[in-house]
Amino acid sequence: VYQKIVDDEEIANKAKNFELKFGSWVGADKDGNPYVTTKITKQALEIYSNQILNIYKEKIVKFSEEFSISTDFVDSPKLLTKKIDKYKKILPKDFKHYKRVNYDEPFRIFLSLVFHRLDNFQKNNKGYLYYSEFLEDILLFQDSVLEIFGNKIQNNKLDNFIKLVKKFEFHGVSLDIRQNASLINAKSGKEYLDFEALIKDIPSLQKIYGDSVFNSIILSMTKSENDVLNLFKICKKYISEENIPSITPLIEEIDDLQCSDTILRKLLQDNQYISFIKKFQNSNQEIMLGYSDSNKDGGIISSQWNVYNAQIGLFKEGMKKNVNVTFFHGRGGTISRGGGPTYNSISAQPKGTISNQIRYTEQGEVISDKYSTSYLGFENIKLGLIAFINESDTKLRATIPNQKFLQELSDISLEKYKSFFSKPELIEYFENGTPVKLLSVLNIGSRPTKRETNIKTIQNYRAIPWVFGWAQTRNTLTGWFGAGTALDSMIKKYGIKQVRKIYKNSDFMQNLISNIEMTLAKSDLKIAKLYVESLLNEDMLEIYNVINKESKLALASIKKIKNKDELLDDNQILKNTLKVRNAYLDPLSIIQITLMKKMTIHELDPIEKNSLLLSINGLAAGLRNTG
Repeated sequence: VYQKIVDDEEIANKAKNFELKFGSWVGADKDGNPYVTTKITKQALEIYSNQILNIYKEKIVKFSEEFSISTDFVDSPKLLTKKIDKYKKILPKDFKHYKRVNYDEPFRIFLSLVFHRLDNFQKNNKGYLYYSEFLEDILLFQDSVLEIFGNKIQNNKLDNFIKLVKKFEFHGVSLDIRQNASLINAKSGKEYLDFEALIKDIPSLQKIYGDSVFNSIILSMTKSENDVLNLFKICKKYISEENIPSITPLIEEIDDLQCSDTILRKLLQDNQYISFIKKFQNSNQEIMLGYSDSNKDGGIISSQWNVYNAQIGLFKEGMKKNVNVTFFHGRGGTISRGGGPTYNSISAQPKGTISNQIRYTEQGEVISDKYSTSYLGFENIKLGLIAFINESDTKLRATIPNQKFLQELSDISLEKYKSFFSKPELIEYFENGTPVKLLSVLNIGSRPTKRETNIKTIQNYRAIPWVFGWAQTRNTLTGWFGAGTALDSMIKKYGIKQVRKIYKNSDFMQNLISNIEMTLAKSDLKIAKLYVESLLNEDMLEIYNVINKESKLALASIKKIKNKDELLDDNQILKNTLKVRNAYLDPLSIIQITLMKKMTIHELDPIEKNSLLLSINGLAAGLRNTG
């Protein structure tokens, strides 16, 4: 897939020089998960390494078949012969075998010995200890081919393989380390000491797996420049500055997004830090934007508007210091966590803020849908690349079109969201009326559902279980609550013609409305009401009625703005897909409600317990939104 992307003519015609990188934080995301220790990170690296080494070994076998050139026709290059002589001492049995079967084929013998060195990587003294040793051998092989054949043959496969090796080194994907700013600032406790141990090991891991084994150190819940500078000081203590990975603040909550430009301005005023950025980070500052926590903090419209607005402020601050600010979009699977169609999402970013780089996450739940085959993988990666290339040519606008309107829309939505989610009785509604407590039994969460185990508040829940609970009960309100009141207010104030005009001319609003519409179409408040009636006290219907009223407002407002009779009238394929899907989801919801009600009376037997967990998995798969 990677090679197909690199060779794609459409992409090549649009961008002469581009780089595609793959990353992961599986095995290195320590934020809120004490079980992701340095030991686990090293084990994860071994797994990633084995995957890429297996690919290299397959390539080596093919090259050894292609380069079965006899010394009857060509001389054996001196340096190649010298390296074979060295390896026959390290791999005597293997050398003896290949010398017997390929006695007059030095290129083939060399590649076979390289194969065995790869096969024994970090296992014993027969294998490579470091990536640099392998790269040296492959470059020696390339030089030897050129020495003998010169320009008589062209071997694009070999050239492409060397580019592949230089790109993926011995790690394959590059790991992102993530930890919470408050934990790092405390500089005490078991989790901090483990984090510090990992930072200390970075130089040795870079030597083993390659310089780009770690792409970024992500600082979640960044609230000030001091959070970043504290991490920078720890890194400098153990790593030479030229080898420090990108230090990436993750800005997540509404208040922090609103003052993010101030955070960056003060950060870039630090002489040591900006010197590091200019000298060793190619004048580039990566900033990760958090969709999940900002949505939980302020609702869909406020979250997406403040993320959008923050990018412009941050980019402008970078320009003042000649620093290129690049954005890492922390998109989840659901709309409320930044998900949705990748092409549309990239195209809807503020014009001019996508310069020479963009990063975005693909959550585990959507990977099988988008990358399970080479064809799907190619098409989805290409979609993201084309959107990025198209947007990277745009210029930053001095002002945001319709900024006053969009800010007002966000403010009204935020006020409505806050007034509802600050209700003290909502925690009981959420915990007892959804299967969120069962998440701890399922092996699908990346971290504990709560930040603090014994605190019973909405704020204490992490974003993924927050979305998960509402999605399971078919509310999906994290993708639309507050939008109904806000859109209805703006239609009444400005008139439907003006609102439609703004919608037509705003990429941001088109993407926002499209995402809210899709989430509303996935909700089923009749099913949601069954959860309330079966599992909660009668007085909890008051909360349901607020949700239902807001849903109807959102539904009516979107139909007015788009001038359509029904949701998704302009996307019949998705509309029909959801209708078919619901026929299978509804029975699962009834099973789940029945078993959850039984669970309040007595403990479920093993079959019932398994059925309940299967209903959760089934709904998650059917909705394609676990959180």
